[in-house]
Amino acid sequence: MAAKVTASKKAAARRTPPAPAPAPRAAEPEFEVLRLRTSPQADTEMVPLFYIDDVEYCIPKRPRMNIALQFMHLAKDEGDATAADFLLGSLLGEDGYRALREYDQLTSEQFQQITAVATRLTMGALELPKA
Repeated sequence: MAAKVTASKKAAARRTPPAPAPAPRAAEPEFEVLRLRTSPQADTEMVPLFYIDDVEYCIPKRPRMNIALQFMHLAKDEGDATAADFLLGSLLGEDGYRALREYDQLTSEQFQQITAVATRLTMGALELPKA
């Protein structure tokens, strides 16, 4: 004769916790993880941006990427004027930017040209490689 299973024994059997799931494996990243290291600053190639009374004021031909990123961040969070101020100060340095700010005969068109060139050179650093 077969043993009878009562309802209380069935309920106890159902309450048994499930077996633990296997520990998840660390997934391999689908990209190469970069290791960035600080190295001595190499000489930067400079190009003239403008002249004031035959004094040449230069900026880097290829601005550093972090300047481009900071410029974008400021443009988004603080507006174009703050971003342009940061950009010209960073590229021209203290003396060059002061000379530009203190030049009384600077026209709107000249300022726009200077800013456009500085922005184009800086944002060019952010261009993605073409596939």
